[in-house]
Amino acid sequence: MKGLFILLIFVSLQSCGQSGKQTATQTTPSMELYNRFDKDNHLQPLFKKASFDKLHDWEFGWAMLEPINIAKGAADEKKLARRFSPGQKALYFFWYLDAEVTNGGFIQFFWNYKQQYLPPINEGLKLIGDTAMLDLVSKAEKEYEKHKEKFTKQEQKDDWSPLYDELKNFDKFDSIYYTLHDKTMKLIEQYARQHPAEFVRFK
Repeated sequence: MKGLFILLIFVSLQSCGQSGKQTATQTTPSMELYNRFDKDNHLQPLFKKASFDKLHDWEFGWAMLEPINIAKGAADEKKLARRFSPGQKALYFFWYLDAEVTNGGFIQFFWNYKQQYLPPINEGLKLIGDTAMLDLVSKAEKEYEKHKEKFTKQEQKDDWSPLYDELKNFDKFDSIYYTLHDKTMKLIEQYARQHPAEFVRFK
């Protein structure tokens, strides 16, 4: 079931493998673009209380994400993010991380220039109290910065396969990620149940 969710979000976010590659000049938003919340224009979908209570884990996460995952492109997403509550941002940007890492590891995450989303990802992890995932993402980011020139070199060749052969620390990070990401979703769900108005309006 989760695999289907990831596939759907991948199609929606247009970030599957090398085909989702973007240029650096297109993906340089600052944290300011994602930490603002326009409460008067909050995107708060209608949702059945019974479904909210019944769904759990990744099914719950997808149910909360699907009605707000409506950006038509990067520029639209920047405007849309202002309509997200802190809890919605935590879910929305974590899903970027999960879609990339579970498909091609942290190497794919950085190859597809998703590091632009690290500020809101980190803020979301802090919000839900996920210190373990926050620490892992920090380590992966430091590893990327350490080998950034190799990424650039392979980008020029349009070939990311050597990165997997050479940068073995990412294998370790990927393995740890798989032990943690279910807990992250549980913490997002826990936060949502404590703050339902940040996510939905009940019918």
